[in-house]
Amino acid sequence: MRLGILDCDRLDPDLVGSFGPVYSEMFIKGFRALAPALEYRVWSALDGELPADLNECDAWLITGSRHDAYSDLPWILALRDWIRQAHDANVKLAGVCFGHQVIAQALGGEVMKSTKGWGLGVSVHPMQAAKPWMQPELETIRILASHQDQVEQLPPGATLLAGNDFCPNFMFLQGDHIVAIQGHPEFSVEYNRALIERRRDRLPDAHYQSSLSSLEGEVDSATMMQWLLQFLGILPVESSLR
Repeated sequence: MRLGILDCDRLDPDLVGSFGPVYSEMFIKGFRALAPALEYRVWSALDGELPADLNECDAWLITGSRHDAYSDLPWILALRDWIRQAHDANVKLAGVCFGHQVIAQALGGEVMKSTKGWGLGVSVHPMQAAKPWMQPELETIRILASHQDQVEQLPPGATLLAGNDFCPNFMFLQGDHIVAIQGHPEFSVEYNRALIERRRDRLPDAHYQSSLSSLEGEVDSATMMQWLLQFLGILPVESSLR
C-alpha cells in the first residue's frame, strides 16, 4: 500500500540536524516500525504541491504546521479545497495538529487561537468514544502536544473521540473516512522538549516547568500511530503492539 503525506511545514534550521528537515520524515520513521512494507509519496503542501489524483495513494495524511488553518494564504486555501474534494470522494484521510485544524476548518468547523495559551508537553485526554480500529484499547490517551490554535467547533456531523477541559475537541471522526487529532504521535520526547525550551521566554514559569515535568510520564505515541494505520486500512485491526 502507499500512503500520501501532505507536508505543511519545515523544521527551524537549528533543529534540522537533530530531528530532520520536515515532519513527514517523523511520520515515516514511526510508521516503518509498524508497517515496514508501506510505501510513501510526499507532497509539499507548504510549497503549493497537492495531489492531482486522489487515487494515487491508498490513504492520506496531513502533517502539522506553525501556520494558521484559518489563514487566507494561497497554499492553505488550496489545501482546504483539496480536503473538501477528498471528503466528497470518501477517501481515507488523517490529520495531525495543523492537519486536524485545517480539516475542521475546511469542513465547516471553527479554529481559533486559544485564550488558554499554549498546549505543551504530554496532553492527557479521556476517550469519549470507542471505535473498532482503536486497538489496543485505551480509556485515556497521553500524547505529546505543541499548539496554540484549537478546534473550537467541530464540523457538522463530526463525532468527538477525545478531549479535556483545556482542549475539548482534541480528536474527532468525520464519517468513517476522516480522523483528526490535535496531538503529535510522530514527535519524540526530545523534540517536544526542544520546542518547550524555545518558548521559555513566552511562558509563565509554572507553565514552563509543568510542561517539562509532563515529559517524564508515559506517552501513547506508538499506540496512536497504530490506531492511525488501522483506521487508514494499512494495518489489520487485529494487529497489536502487545
